[in-house]
Amino acid sequence: MIKLLVLFIALLTVSCSKDISIDEHEPVAVDRFKVSVVDGEVSVVRHYVANHDLEVTIGACGVNHLAQIKQLSYIHNTSQQIADTGSNGLRYVSYSDWVGPYWMVAVANGNENSGFTGGWHGYDGDLSGSPTARTASISTIIDGQPLTADISNRPCRDVHVVVENLLQAGNTKQADGHGREVLRETVDYHFHADTLSVSVSSEALEDIVIQNYYGLQSCFGGTVRMACHDTVYTFRNDGYHGPQQRVSAADCIRSDGHQVRCLLDSVGLGTQHRYNLCPTEPERQYCFTSPYDKTYFRLVGEVGLPLSKGQTVFWSGAYIFSERR
Repeated sequence: MIKLLVLFIALLTVSCSKDISIDEHEPVAVDRFKVSVVDGEVSVVRHYVANHDLEVTIGACGVNHLAQIKQLSYIHNTSQQIADTGSNGLRYVSYSDWVGPYWMVAVANGNENSGFTGGWHGYDGDLSGSPTARTASISTIIDGQPLTADISNRPCRDVHVVVENLLQAGNTKQADGHGREVLRETVDYHFHADTLSVSVSSEALEDIVIQNYYGLQSCFGGTVRMACHDTVYTFRNDGYHGPQQRVSAADCIRSDGHQVRCLLDSVGLGTQHRYNLCPTEPERQYCFTSPYDKTYFRLVGEVGLPLSKGQTVFWSGAYIFSERR
C-alpha cells in the first residue's frame, strides 16, 4: 500500500509541476525548503519570520520509535538564503505524540490487557514499557522524486514523508514487545508553503474495535483559541476544557509567542459526525485542552468504531507554525 501511495504522490507532483507553456512574465518557481535525510530522519528548513528560519524534524520518537514531529528549531538567519539543517537555534523537543495513539481491542483471541497503543505509548500504557508499535517503512519524496539515498541540505519546493506503522491492540500487546499487530497506519507528512499537512489512513488487519482515538494533537501548551463557526473560545492548558461543538481550527500559543495552528479537515473521521460522541465527557467530545500542555481533537469516543478485516478509515489536517500576531 505504501509503495502505491509513494508512486501516486510522485506522479501527481510531477504532473502538477509540468510546464504547459513558457511565459517570460510568469514567476519562476522558488525553492522553499532545504532538506536533509540521514538514516530515516528528515529535517526540513524554511523561512519563518524576519531574521529567523524554522526547522522541523520528523524522526523516531518514544519507546515505539515511530516517525513523528521530533523537534522544532528556531534558527537566527539574516540571509535571504535558507539556513542549513542542523544550524544552532532555539530548540523545542517534543515530549509526546502529535499524531495520536489508539485505544482499541481485537474482537477475537485477545488477552486481559488494555490501554493506548502506538504513538509514544508503550506496554505500560503511557510513555514507558516495551513497544506496542513499529515503523515498517519510511519514504521521502522531494519534488515528486522518491529518494534512494541520504541527502544533505537539498533545496526543493515540496516534501512528502510517508510512514507505514504496524500497531498492536490493547488486548494483543505483550510485555516482551512482540504482541500481535492488528492495524496498519499510513501517515503522510506533506511540507508545502508554510504548512505541514498530515493525512492518516488506518487499515484493520483483523476485526477490531477502536474505542478511543484523538488523531490530531498539539504539544504546544499555554493559551488555546478554538474556532467554531463564527465564535472563538479561549482556554488555558490548566484542565480539560472545550466547546461542545465541532472545532475547525485551534491556535495553541506558547508563552514565548510561538504558536501552531491545528486544522482538522471535515473529511473522514474529521467530520466528527458520530463516532466522536462522548455523553459522559461532553467537554472532551470535539477539541479540548489538558492540564499537561496538550490539545486534542477527538475522532472516536465512547460509541466506539468497529472495523472489519481490510476496512480502512482516514482523516486529514494540518499544522501551521508561526509567531503570534
